[in-house]
Amino acid sequence: MLRLFKHISFGREVASSAHMAALFTVSEQLKPMTELEFEYAEQTMETAYDWLFPSPSTCAFANAGHFSLHDHNANGFQVRLTHFLGQRVLPVVLANTHEALLHSLPFVSLGGKEVGIIHIGAQFQLKPSLELCVGSAYHFALSRYNDCRAFYLGIDENSIDAKTIEYAEDLGCDWMTATECTFRNRFQLKSQLSSYLAHCDEVVLDIDLASLMPQAMVNLSAHLELQMAMRMIRQCMMAGKVKLIQMVGQHEKVVYHKHTQKLWADIVQMLPSRNRAA
Repeated sequence: MLRLFKHISFGREVASSAHMAALFTVSEQLKPMTELEFEYAEQTMETAYDWLFPSPSTCAFANAGHFSLHDHNANGFQVRLTHFLGQRVLPVVLANTHEALLHSLPFVSLGGKEVGIIHIGAQFQLKPSLELCVGSAYHFALSRYNDCRAFYLGIDENSIDAKTIEYAEDLGCDWMTATECTFRNRFQLKSQLSSYLAHCDEVVLDIDLASLMPQAMVNLSAHLELQMAMRMIRQCMMAGKVKLIQMVGQHEKVVYHKHTQKLWADIVQMLPSRNRAA
């Protein structure tokens, strides 16, 4: 599949009045990831824009480019991110790890504003670690940035141990389980999310794509229905506080799944209509 969409571009697209969002693709190698796993993720991310948006001239998303972060060197990515934020263009980052968020937060968490990180996914990503590794994103984010607070939607309670829950409580995290994020509980979910959004000045969405896949595809005892995830995202977008969106997929079968394509199509529809390309 990857070869069908392999079009290497050496230029970088400049945001125009038709662009209200920009897609960044990011790959980063972290422990315990092998070199082969990283190269595989690199190939997957490099071609994602061409697959998602085969007609870029009529697309609301600018192509911000692909960034391979070696030795945690994110200077190029951060310069590009700052450019689009300055143009009031919504950055959407498609990455192979949740830890990529740590390269964006310094440019979102500014000016003493309360930043809410809304994680849509099954895991807390709170692994205590002395150095950055897969699964430690929120351990570092919430420890480094006092003005950030996390709200998890769709936690798989059957795969979380008591120690992790205690640590999440110590960090002031809020969460709702996958069972609480069903259509039956949609009104309670909407109320809880509204209350959280009201206490945030700005919002970052972090979406775990694997948690939205059909359950037979992923090793999770619980998962979120795609339509419920879309309700959450839509509510956040309508609040007008979303500063950045990150989507995370480690494997080709997740990044290139029809659920992911549907998610992107719906997000395009959530952008201000006057700025969408005709």
